[in-house]
Amino acid sequence: MAQRLATNYAKAYFTVNEEELNQFVSLFTNEHISVQVKVCDNGDRDVILNDKNGEIQLSFCRVGSRYSCDSSYLIRDRQLANAMRKAMKAFRGYGIVHRIYDGFTMVYHYDQGSVVSIQELTGDEEVSIFENNSLHMANELEALFQQDGSEQEIESLRQETDRWLDLRNWAKRTAPEKLPAIDVRLVTLSRRLFELEV
Repeated sequence: MAQRLATNYAKAYFTVNEEELNQFVSLFTNEHISVQVKVCDNGDRDVILNDKNGEIQLSFCRVGSRYSCDSSYLIRDRQLANAMRKAMKAFRGYGIVHRIYDGFTMVYHYDQGSVVSIQELTGDEEVSIFENNSLHMANELEALFQQDGSEQEIESLRQETDRWLDLRNWAKRTAPEKLPAIDVRLVTLSRRLFELEV
């Protein structure tokens, strides 16, 4: 099996709240990685990870009640690389990660902590190893679910139906000649409601 030489986080992005930031730090201490946290005057936090090859500084900028970290770094220590992989998954990170081996590089693309694609780079050649389209599909379905246009149209149609029913009750007593036109409109509204609610 090929020996990994280094892991290059060409781009890594995390966004966390204060509790999650503490959990982020704990993840590394639980993996026996030396961690220092510096609190800046403006509330930002610098998380410094130390291994036998040096240190990696992750700057978490405070925006309201959340902290975001957008950085890049090279990891040579396998234990730290494995801990960072766990952090990427646990804290739903985004990133492009190059796992460098002798003679080739594996490029992992992360979206919300999940690997969405893997390519193998050998010299000038790039081969797609894995492509996860289900995450993209899930994101599209979530966006559709969040759209409430149908619910708004249903509510509007119900309100309009109520007005036409009130008008029908009035017409029954005072203008019966208007009932056929009112009934046609009510049939149209009820059909549309049925289409939207099915």
